[in-house]
Amino acid sequence: MKYKIFTAIIFVFLMVSYGQAAVPNFGDDGLKGLSESQIKDLSEGKIIFSTTDSANNESKEAKSSIITATLLLNKLPEEIYNILYHTEDQIKYLEEIKEIKIIRKSEVQDNIEFKLKILMISLEYRVIHNFDKKNLYIHWAMDKNFNNDLQSLQGFWKLYPYPGGKTLARYGSNVSVKNVPGWLENMFKKKGVEKSLNCVKKYVNTGWILKK
Repeated sequence: MKYKIFTAIIFVFLMVSYGQAAVPNFGDDGLKGLSESQIKDLSEGKIIFSTTDSANNESKEAKSSIITATLLLNKLPEEIYNILYHTEDQIKYLEEIKEIKIIRKSEVQDNIEFKLKILMISLEYRVIHNFDKKNLYIHWAMDKNFNNDLQSLQGFWKLYPYPGGKTLARYGSNVSVKNVPGWLENMFKKKGVEKSLNCVKKYVNTGWILKK
């Protein structure tokens, strides 16, 4: 039961960065920091994961495990960016999301309210997404002016051209739910992120939409 709940909670938090406005430096081609074997695995369609601990915790109780991932998507970067820009469309491919409300949206920023139902647990929270089309960069964090059911939320997507008309995507995420120990959340973060990214790949590459 605990496994299902926490995997599902992590699963739905797709867009989260280190909370910095500066564009992450993954090199000109996005491959910076990857080993030769990881690049080979990437070319074979695998998602490359790593986990780091934040050095900027606000307290000893802060949940600090940051999941980063690299993956290939079968469309050009501009197309991928335009798909990810529509953050309200997450309800199409993430089954736990029951309602999405657009508080405001422009070319450079939006504020989206999410309502989730996971087993017997309901969660509400608002996310501010920032869009940098020139740099193919999207990053976001929790709207702290809303009474969120989360402790913290942050994340990013950074896109790069890849041979064959594909996109190399670098992703990072961190989310913490109130009243849940950090060690317990961290047990399920990678599995939840992996599930969510596979849904993103399926949606982006094939146009697949979840049947609600």
